[in-house]
Amino acid sequence: MAANTSRRERYSDDFSLTKYTLPVVWQMSSVIPGGFFIYKEDEKRELIYANQRVCDIYGCRDIDEFKELTGFTFNGMVHPDDFHLIQGSIDSQIDSDEGDSFDHVEYRIIRKDGEIRWVDDYGHFGYSPEYGDLYYVFISDITKQKTELISREKYEHLEAAADKLVSSLEGASLSEDAKAAIAEIKKMK
Repeated sequence: MAANTSRRERYSDDFSLTKYTLPVVWQMSSVIPGGFFIYKEDEKRELIYANQRVCDIYGCRDIDEFKELTGFTFNGMVHPDDFHLIQGSIDSQIDSDEGDSFDHVEYRIIRKDGEIRWVDDYGHFGYSPEYGDLYYVFISDITKQKTELISREKYEHLEAAADKLVSSLEGASLSEDAKAAIAEIKKMK
């Protein structure tokens, strides 16, 4: 980002969150799929709003349980081991000369029941004269997809290791049983 250009100047848009537009946001976000929240982009990163779907993703019955779990801050929403990496990625995407006012990150969360889940996060940086610098964020639970991807990657890694092992054993002096086992492994491919 150009040294003299602030995020506010670079990403000014026609929408401004105010006490008058916030009820419209509440109403709209109650009918959209997935989680939606708004937080202040300052040191505390306090939330202004989170819809019921965000509460559901975090295993909370209602907004009060969600506030208790997260402190109603973005920092409190992200797994503590992931926060600095995620915040760095968001800042770098927003501040990049090639970037725009949008960011995309995936991170872990800890639900109320202690289960660790993965979420996909699409954010938009904006400015409101009433609330200051803000992020408007959509999240969805991607735990199933992430788990399948990790399992597939582990399988591919094990398969490559097995192939390497079989190749290294092919020239060795082996018993007939070992040679038959290698032949069976090759057939499975």
